[in-house]
Amino acid sequence: MTTTATTSPRTRGKNKQAAWRVGDQPMATIVLNLDTSDAHVRRRLEVLYFTMFNLRRALQRDAQRLCGEYWSRKDERDGLGWRFVAEDLGLNRNGFEALARDHARSSGWAMEHVSAALVSHMADAVFQDAVRHLWSDDSGKRHGPLHVTAPYKFTTIHGRARSHTTTNKWETFRLYGTLKGHLDAYAHGKNQHRTLHDVAALPAGTPVLRQSTMTTPGPTTWSTYTGPLVLVFAGGPQSHEPELQLPVRLPQGRGAWDRVTHFLGDPETRHKIDLVRRQDSSQPGGWRYEMHLLVLANGYASPRNAGLLGSAPTNRTACVDVNVSNLSVVSTSTDQRDLASTVVRADGGEHDRLAALAAKNRRGLRRVERSRRSTNTSQYLKSKAQTARDERRAQRGLREVVTTTPGGGRLSRADGVPLRAYWRDDLSSAYRDTRRRQGERARAQSLTKKTKAHEVAVQLVATHGVDWLIEDCNLTNWARRWGKSLHAFAPGMVTAEFAALTARHGGSFVKMATGPTALSSHCLCGHSSKKDLSTRTHACAACGFSGDRDLVSAALGTCVVHGDVAVPTTARVDFARAAMLLAAISLPTTPSTNGHQDALTSQTHPLEPRRRIDVVAQGARPAGYSSRAARRNARRTAQSTNGPGSARPAKVAHGPALRSSSPPGDLRLSS
Repeated sequence: MTTTATTSPRTRGKNKQAAWRVGDQPMATIVLNLDTSDAHVRRRLEVLYFTMFNLRRALQRDAQRLCGEYWSRKDERDGLGWRFVAEDLGLNRNGFEALARDHARSSGWAMEHVSAALVSHMADAVFQDAVRHLWSDDSGKRHGPLHVTAPYKFTTIHGRARSHTTTNKWETFRLYGTLKGHLDAYAHGKNQHRTLHDVAALPAGTPVLRQSTMTTPGPTTWSTYTGPLVLVFAGGPQSHEPELQLPVRLPQGRGAWDRVTHFLGDPETRHKIDLVRRQDSSQPGGWRYEMHLLVLANGYASPRNAGLLGSAPTNRTACVDVNVSNLSVVSTSTDQRDLASTVVRADGGEHDRLAALAAKNRRGLRRVERSRRSTNTSQYLKSKAQTARDERRAQRGLREVVTTTPGGGRLSRADGVPLRAYWRDDLSSAYRDTRRRQGERARAQSLTKKTKAHEVAVQLVATHGVDWLIEDCNLTNWARRWGKSLHAFAPGMVTAEFAALTARHGGSFVKMATGPTALSSHCLCGHSSKKDLSTRTHACAACGFSGDRDLVSAALGTCVVHGDVAVPTTARVDFARAAMLLAAISLPTTPSTNGHQDALTSQTHPLEPRRRIDVVAQGARPAGYSSRAARRNARRTAQSTNGPGSARPAKVAHGPALRSSSPPGDLRLSS
C-alpha cells in the first residue's frame, strides 16, 4: 500500500519534472498604454474583442442553463450528493473547457482570431463565476444568479502566464524588448544614445522619451530581440494575418522613470499579461487599450514613502475611529505613556469643490435626460406646464405646439414599471458620447481618491506604527444613511490601504467588534453612558474627563485585547490599561494646566500633501492627435460636456482634501 509519506512529488510532462509554482513570491501589476494609432491594428483588436465576447456570451448562457438544471435536481443532490450531480452535468473545469472548444470550432471563424489558450482561459473564468454562484465560500456566502455581460462591459481578456522553466515561452500575449532598446529608439532631445545610468541622473521634470511616432519591428527573431518594448499576439491557429504587434507606450517624464525601471528592468520577473480596454473619447476609435503586466516582485514605493515606512515605529499600538466625515487616530507606546493623535477630515475648500462638482454632475445628468426624452418622445408624458399651454392654445383656436422634449413622467404600468424598458430606447450619438465622458470623469475622480488615500495611509503608518486596531464596521449600512458624505470622504479606501501597508511591513491590522467593546459609550475610567450621534463631545460624570468623542473612542481602542485576533467578537477593553492611559493624559504638560480638561494639551501630526498628487489625467494621446485637434473636433461635433470649446480629456484637479487638524475643545494628546 502506498502512503503519503512514501509517494514522490507530483510530476508532469515527458521529462517528469515537478510543476513550477509561484509559491509565496510577491506580485505586483503595472498598467501601460498601447499605441493603436494604426487603423488596421485597431480593427484587429476590435475583432479580437468581438470574438471573445461572443464566446463568453455563449459560455454564460451555457452556465445559466447548467446551473438551472443543477438546482432543479434537488432529490438527486439529497440522495446522491452534490458532487455526483455536478459531475453528471459537466459543471467542472474540464466540462466548461470542452464547451468552449466546441463553440470556437463550430463557429467556423473564431479560430482565425483567437488561440486555444485564450479559449480555455475564458472557459475557466466563466466556470469560476458559476462556482461562486453554486457553492458558498469560506464565509458562507454565495453570489447571485449569473448574467450575460453587455458588450460595452466586456473589457478584459485574460492571458496565460509565461513559462518559467522554458526560455522565451509565452502562451498568449508576449512582451519583448528592453528598456535600453526603448530608450535608444525614442529618446528625447539631441542626444539620442542616453544610457539608463544617464537617465537616472536627470533632474525631475526632464522629458526622457518622445513617442509621437511609434513603429513595430516586423517579422523578427524574438528570442534575440532587444529593441523597443512591443506586445505580440500570434493570433488564431487558422489566421492568415501576421502576428499582431502593439508598441508599448511608456511614461515620458523623468518622474515616472524609477517606477518603470522597477517593473521592467528585469525581464525574468515578467509573469502574465492581460489585455484591457476602457472607453476614452480622446483616443481614435473611442477606446484606450492597456497592458496589465503582472511581475513577480514587490510594488514600487517612491524614495520618500520608502523612507517614511522604513522608519515607522514598531513598538506602538494605534487605533482608528472611523466616521462618515473624519478619521480619528490615537497611538500609544507599550507603557501607555507616549501618546500621539491625528484627525483626518475634509477642509472647507474641499467641501466647496465637492459642491461645485456635484452641481456639474447634476447639469450633466439633466443634459443626457433631455437627450433621451427628445429621441423617445412617445415614452414620456407632457409636463403640467406643457399641458396647460396646449389647453390655452386650444381655447384660443390655435394649433397644438409640437413638443420635442416632453417634461412629464415615463409611461408606466399601475405598479410603476415602465411600459418599455430603458435599454430599448433610441439613443443619440451625443448621448453616448456624453455618458462616456461622464464615466471617464468618474474614473479619474476614483483614481484621485485612491492616490490620496494611499498618501494619507503612508503618513499615518509612518507616524503611528504598523500595529493597528479598527472597529468592525459595516460601511455598506452607513452608505444607506450617509451615502453622499461617505462617498465624498471615502474612509474605506484609507482603511484598506492600512491593511495592505501593515501586511507588507510585518505589522497587524486587527478588527474588533463594536458590541462587546462599545467604545463610544465608555470612558477611560470605565464609566458607561449612552450618547446620541449628535453628541460629539465626551464628558464623564464620574471622573470629569472630557474631550472629543472620536478621539476618546480611539484612545480607549488602544486598550482593547483579543481572545482570538481572528475573531472580532472576542475583543474586550482592558480597563486596567485604560486607567494607566488616563493617568498619562492627566499629567501636567504646560504651565497653564488646571485639571483634566485643561491638561489635554495635544500635538496632532499634520499630513503634508505631496506635490502634484492632486492631478490624475487620462494619459498620453496617440500620435498625431494633439490637444488642438481634440478641441477642434469637439467644437465641430458639439459633444463637449464642459461647454463650447472645452473638450480636453477628463481630468480632476483636487486640492489637499484630507488634512489633519485639532480644533479647540478636541481631545488633545501630547506626543
